[in-house]
Amino acid sequence: MTEGTHPMNSLRAYLAKYAAGQVNREEMLDTVAAWPFEETVFHPTHTLPTHQDNTTDVLAAAVLNDQISEADYEEILRRRKR
Repeated sequence: MTEGTHPMNSLRAYLAKYAAGQVNREEMLDTVAAWPFEETVFHPTHTLPTHQDNTTDVLAAAVLNDQISEADYEEILRRRKR
């Protein structure tokens, strides 16, 4: 991702702003649906998470951490398929 592509370079940080009420829902849905997700790096010798910021794993974790709702997650996926 290039500098300035999104309001922030970290999806994790952007979702935290949304959860804190600093971003409205519609803006979050549009932004995250257009986010250029990276492939998750996997290496068999690493057993801990990679801590990458811009993967679909971060989006899924946001649901588990109550940063976004299941409905938000489903809407993001729907918009990505357009």
